[in-house]
Amino acid sequence: MKKSLFLFVFSVFLMAIPAFSASANVYEDEYEPNNSFAEAYDLGLWKYKTISATIHSESDKDYYKFYATKGEQLAIHLKNIPANTDYDLYLFKDAYGYPAVGSSERTGNQNEIIRLDVPETGRYIAVVTSKDGSYDGWGFYRLEFIDRMKSGAYTANLSPSSISSPGQGVVSPVAAVNLANVSAIPEGATVKSVSAEGTISPSLGHTYREVLNKEEGVWHTSVSGGTLFPDLKPELALPVKTTWNVRYYSLAWSSSTWRSPQLKINYQYDSTYGW
Repeated sequence: MKKSLFLFVFSVFLMAIPAFSASANVYEDEYEPNNSFAEAYDLGLWKYKTISATIHSESDKDYYKFYATKGEQLAIHLKNIPANTDYDLYLFKDAYGYPAVGSSERTGNQNEIIRLDVPETGRYIAVVTSKDGSYDGWGFYRLEFIDRMKSGAYTANLSPSSISSPGQGVVSPVAAVNLANVSAIPEGATVKSVSAEGTISPSLGHTYREVLNKEEGVWHTSVSGGTLFPDLKPELALPVKTTWNVRYYSLAWSSSTWRSPQLKINYQYDSTYGW
């Protein structure tokens, strides 16, 4: 009885030991076998997935299948690549012929990244492979799926603090602000929308505010009496960190003053910028 119990406990212990090759002393991770398109490990929806796995032989390739929706903006980030190895990252559409979508092939064990604006809803396959056959059977890499686009807002005070127009359609002097070195704004941030705030008095009607982004060099005009600029759209991808100018004019036959001009800028940015 005691011998039978011992053998049972010992067999359970053996089952708990990770699979490894005695010749190479490597760890075969939980996602194996996933060495081809047909064997790709299915992650389901991509959002916030993180994988820790190994390349355990010269020929080992790791395939991961995931589902994405058109318009989603993600990044696939391969990091913690073991020392003295060189892993690369590839992306394919899970469709006939497995058309290539993207790749990252930096040298050595530098992090790899693929950014994807999903062109069509469906399944995609990410592949981790060794460029030169180097591997570390016990060295775990980390593969992250990142929802990379984030949003923010910034309010800027312009100088001078007041500008005036005599009316009759005459444009005021310019007020400006340089946001190029503002650390609170992320690098690579682009405009989603802009509003020009501050009080124009007296309120005369038929008053138009204008804004110019130095990088674009085009004056955009608000609706009459409004503060928003309907043609400043995200598709323009205008940089936030640049010089901004504002001015205004009124069609009334009286003078007015714009006091404390401000720009409220809603922006978006790629949280993986510079990776």
